[in-house]
Amino acid sequence: MSENGWKLPLLNSYPEKWAREMPDKPALIQHEDEKTITYKKFTSLVDYFALRLLDMGIKKGDRVATMLVLIPEHVLLMYACFKIGAIIAPLDVRLKEMEVVRDLNKIKPKAFFFLGKTPLIDFREMGKAVRDNCPYVEHLVQFTPNPEPGELIDGAIAITDLMAKGKLIGLKLKNIFSRELEKAYAKVDPKTPALIIFTTGTTGEPKPAVMCHENIIVQNEVLNRGVGLDGSNMVMLVNLPPSHVGCVTEQLMTTLYLGGTAVILRIFDPKVTLEAIEKWKVGIFGQIPTQFRLEWALPEYEKYNLSSLDYAIYGGSAVDTVFLNQLAKMAPNFGTGIGMTETAGFYSFTPKGISVEEMAGQVGMTFEDLAPVTIRKPTQENGNAGEDLPDGEIGEICVSGPIVFQGYYNMPEETDKAISKDGWLYTGDLGFFKDMGSYKALYLAGRQKFVIKQKGFQVFPDEVQDYIAAHRKVDIVDVVGVKHLVFDEGIFVFVRPKKGETLTVDEIMQHCRGIASYKRPQHVEIWPENKDFPLTRVAKVDKKELIIVAEQIVEELRKAGQWDAG
Repeated sequence: MSENGWKLPLLNSYPEKWAREMPDKPALIQHEDEKTITYKKFTSLVDYFALRLLDMGIKKGDRVATMLVLIPEHVLLMYACFKIGAIIAPLDVRLKEMEVVRDLNKIKPKAFFFLGKTPLIDFREMGKAVRDNCPYVEHLVQFTPNPEPGELIDGAIAITDLMAKGKLIGLKLKNIFSRELEKAYAKVDPKTPALIIFTTGTTGEPKPAVMCHENIIVQNEVLNRGVGLDGSNMVMLVNLPPSHVGCVTEQLMTTLYLGGTAVILRIFDPKVTLEAIEKWKVGIFGQIPTQFRLEWALPEYEKYNLSSLDYAIYGGSAVDTVFLNQLAKMAPNFGTGIGMTETAGFYSFTPKGISVEEMAGQVGMTFEDLAPVTIRKPTQENGNAGEDLPDGEIGEICVSGPIVFQGYYNMPEETDKAISKDGWLYTGDLGFFKDMGSYKALYLAGRQKFVIKQKGFQVFPDEVQDYIAAHRKVDIVDVVGVKHLVFDEGIFVFVRPKKGETLTVDEIMQHCRGIASYKRPQHVEIWPENKDFPLTRVAKVDKKELIIVAEQIVEELRKAGQWDAG
């Protein structure tokens, strides 16, 4: 790795470098309470967290799961895990109890850090579900500072007690002689697993994708080259959820990689986002198209001073020239790429200075030394990658090199399906290359799967179908995505009731309150009980035909103002 001057060995190497070179520069700013952590303080607090984790018996290879919003302590905990070789797995805070238990069963973490009671959700219910159903979790840490009697669930420790000053000082003094932290850090190398992000795979079941230090660092450099970043004066706003690579590996960790300042929001809010840009003179941020549209739709949008914005990154779904022209009014420079959890984020990015018309159809150029990309035929019978196709020919987009993840945790068969024996990751996206003269542009030609892209999340129809099918009155259910002006795609559900049952739309909507909000349908259509779903020649439900039916219904809903709402 030494031949690459930009590449230090570990994720922690970067904030430690900046702590030495510019100790007083802010690494993190929490917008809501203006809490600021300099690089010097960042590395010091990471060490305290790491010492506490070691004291809890957490060691290299152990998993630590979190259900937290984006706060400085969450970021510090991530880097503390990285430093001792533990693997951190941030979960989506919108998951329900049974979904949390399901995901934890796949990775069996030793510790679970979770929020307490908030105005919107009582996360103590998640803690209780983990306590009662996950015997492998040895430590429950509740993020309720200085809890009052009754606020802390049985079996948990409050974060303020875990990180009590006296305890930390004692551990620091002990470490002077034992050098336990330094010994643990010395065992960490670029290939050490660092992060698990759950991604929706072809079965519809979330899969725990494992990324090592090198995977993430290479992705940081892809984004750096793609955007052309300058860490010395970089102020990045991060308002995405920490359960996604768009937040942690792309925006947050790229900022710390370059020595910039990350202004973080606990949760996304369009008004608060614009306030943060204005207050902290943010120069760059990235969002999914839905977030931009929600901000532009604010009645007071024009009153915010966004003149500091130099660059806007968009990703997660395709956009048109109308969107890009609006984006150009917000920031003078903007771009996009394509990425996925299995590549720790972006593996391509659009060149600077191209026209809106040129940008609208593509997902950027690639970087051969970081993430080689080819268009290929399906894998061969021997497990090796299929034939490399020439420019202009459509095939599956494949990625190789140090950006490719290590696999799905404890799921070797699923990993083998994703990565060929000779190291090519099959992304599930169809595409082709087009020679633009000065570079080759990657174009998407469609999706291999019927994944619904909603609000920047991937929603797999089978998972939603399986949940709705559990309703006692449901006979058959199918789920498709239909274009939605705010959410990119809306979730449209067809449900046929069992014979003799009267099933209402409201019953299904109420039933769906048991799954994460981004998986809930925008519309439910009750299918006649005496009519079959359209079928293909092999007797499978014809999703393409159902999409046509759904689109016809949506047109009528649009006329009535019942679709495309936020």
